[in-house]
Amino acid sequence: MSGPVTVASGAIAPRPVRLRAVPAAVLSVALLGVNVASYAFTALAARLLAPAAYSELAALIGILFIGVVPATAMQTAAALHLGRSRLDRAVDVRRLHATALVAGLAVGALGLLAAAPVVSLLHLTDAGAVGWLVLLVVPHTVVGGYEGLLQGTGRYGRLSVVSVTFGVSKVAGGVTGLLLARTPTGAMAGMAIGACCGAVLSWLACGRPGVQRGMREPTAAMLRAAAALLGFVVLINLDLLLARHYFPGAVAGEYAIATLFAKIAFWLPQGVGVVLLPQLADPEGRRRALPAALGLVAAVGGALTLGTAALGARALTLVGGSAYGGTLGSFGWLFAVLGTLLAVAQLLVYSGIAAADRIGVATVWAAAAGECLIVAALAAAGLLSVIPLALIALGMAGGTVVVGLFRALPRGPRLWP
Repeated sequence: MSGPVTVASGAIAPRPVRLRAVPAAVLSVALLGVNVASYAFTALAARLLAPAAYSELAALIGILFIGVVPATAMQTAAALHLGRSRLDRAVDVRRLHATALVAGLAVGALGLLAAAPVVSLLHLTDAGAVGWLVLLVVPHTVVGGYEGLLQGTGRYGRLSVVSVTFGVSKVAGGVTGLLLARTPTGAMAGMAIGACCGAVLSWLACGRPGVQRGMREPTAAMLRAAAALLGFVVLINLDLLLARHYFPGAVAGEYAIATLFAKIAFWLPQGVGVVLLPQLADPEGRRRALPAALGLVAAVGGALTLGTAALGARALTLVGGSAYGGTLGSFGWLFAVLGTLLAVAQLLVYSGIAAADRIGVATVWAAAAGECLIVAALAAAGLLSVIPLALIALGMAGGTVVVGLFRALPRGPRLWP
């Protein structure tokens, strides 16, 4: 729901449920600005680093997307929790903030335990990069809580400020580290330092919330959301990680550049999902707002796909420079389609989380497992190359969307007019 209004009796009643176009547009512009800055960072890295080193950095960023799942889960749980009618939101805000702080520390501890396997799996040349990555996910998790607090209470203007502040701080730090060190480790160190500064600024922008006991319910909600979102984030980044594992450094680097088109298509309509999420807490909200949101996201992705196809073989060279494009050629549009399907799937995953749909969660994990098995089989047979890997990722994303739509259709009240 969009935010509470006080009625004469003193209770809190929901506003009419609808997809609010203006906040969605404002948030999309803000998030687009952050992602343009991230694109500038990756483009700079592609030009300053050799393809093999860029592939290493891209793989680390892929791991980062997995590492910030608790942040997204915290944001999702807080937004859904506050999206329901509450008489005393101040208490909920303090409990959710305390949960975010504890979750950040827990994520950091788990990251340290996973550091050695990540170094081995991705064939990293400097283990220090993973240490900085672990530090980076801690403020990410805390800021996810701040964003959920603002999202759930309908303060979309303040949410835009927090998202931009944190994103720009992180990217600015990454660019500084990249320019000074010219290594993936330097870039990760700069991002970690910038993220810590951004977290402090975000706390101030969020109104300096305090803490309070009573974290059991928020923690349980976060863990439920994390189960679904972890599988989804793995699915989003899996093809990039598999490319790093199976392909030579230069080929993996070109695949990493191509995945930028998928990320653009995925992130471009993110404001729609941010505004939609609190409305999903209410079944009537899902029925009314979800179809329009799915159509809008699909339309944005379709336009981007057509633009990428029109560029043809120039698309990869335009993004990464002359060192890229020899392997994938004019197939950049495949990745725009992939990103569009993943953006649609994300809305359906959020709907499943709100409706406690366990089958939807299992579907995402099954798609990720299936992609791993198929790619491993092709690699063992000597048949794996960049195009088959992209098509496999595309097929798994499409299957997730189909199952998600099927799960949404029969649930009551109906989600479609």
